[in-house]
Amino acid sequence: MLEETGTNHMKSDSARRRQMDQQVVEFDIHGVVGIRLVDPTAADVAAVTKQLGPLQRLLLREPDVTLRFVQHLPTPRLRHLGLKQKGFTDDAFFVFDGRTNGTMARIPFDLVGKPCEIACERGRGAVPLLMPILSLTALAKGFVAVHASAFVHHGSGILMAGWAGSGKTTTLLGFASKGAEFIGEELVLLSGDGQMMCGLPREIELSPSHLETVPDVRRAIKRHRRWAFESLRHLARMQGILGEKINGAFPASVLGRAISAAQRRVLPKVSPQAVFGSRVDSLIAKPEKVFLLISHDDSCVKVRRTPPTEMARRIAHMAQYEQNRFTEHYLAFKFAFPAVKNAFLEESPAYQYELLSSALMAKETYTVWHPHPVNFSVLYEKIKPFCESTANVQNEAVCVLA
Repeated sequence: MLEETGTNHMKSDSARRRQMDQQVVEFDIHGVVGIRLVDPTAADVAAVTKQLGPLQRLLLREPDVTLRFVQHLPTPRLRHLGLKQKGFTDDAFFVFDGRTNGTMARIPFDLVGKPCEIACERGRGAVPLLMPILSLTALAKGFVAVHASAFVHHGSGILMAGWAGSGKTTTLLGFASKGAEFIGEELVLLSGDGQMMCGLPREIELSPSHLETVPDVRRAIKRHRRWAFESLRHLARMQGILGEKINGAFPASVLGRAISAAQRRVLPKVSPQAVFGSRVDSLIAKPEKVFLLISHDDSCVKVRRTPPTEMARRIAHMAQYEQNRFTEHYLAFKFAFPAVKNAFLEESPAYQYELLSSALMAKETYTVWHPHPVNFSVLYEKIKPFCESTANVQNEAVCVLA
């Protein structure tokens, strides 16, 4: 028995020494998901930090996802599915990410949702599919990843969900100008019991409409970038006028797309602190009110009380849509290994809806229809009464000219 105990201690010491020989960086996503980077370069750490936000914390538990960085991934007898998109060998599946300088990663799709290790070539940019893997790992822990912004306004936790381009960021930035506390942007984890929402402190992506409709955000942008943006905006207006006068002699749509792309490059991403100041603290709050933002062609803003069951269905379908790219890769994995499947992944849509139904059951849930782009002051005035109290607010639609 003493011999066995001594052997265990030797194994433990050996493991510690091996870990000390490797560079290890860890991220703790609010105690829900733990991610460990093994042997990353500084560029790898920066890339993951860009995806997750600055949440580097020493894990006091085993990681849920280990990202092991290597110089080169061996791919003996690689069979390709698509040109430089994905491929497989006899015992592994590989994903290429063209948006990140051709990064290749070995992903065990059959283990996603459980503790798993992803091997990734170092120094090549962001880790492919990291965010959907994080979302599914959180789902296995009883949290739904919602495409949303979140903040605390006058003591009430507010979750603003919506499709891409629905106005979530505009609403977040606008409420920031009214003293709200930042919780999260783009992706917010909502617990199945509805008692907690926690966000990622990622940089906030700005669009031209944010500078036009939420003037307070301008202070967070460096002056030379504002000037560059204004110059491009004037150029866009001139292009529109000239496009009409020259009657299509020059492909105006091509020039318009080029100007829009230039505007996106000029407008930076900003940290939450640049907009919220010191009102970025725990990144955790209890959600009291849930809003679903939808833009429409009408010229007015409408706010209507929505049954939690309907809200749960809509957000569940939206969350499933957000997983489309991951699902495509999983189906390719099943093509490569037809005898292997991940039961959790295949049951995840039903489980996601079950958690959302439970989380939203006792919440005040509203749908907001608004024109796009929308002047934030109008949007704020219509949403504010529902955020602060519902005692004197009617449940019918509220419509005013935007």
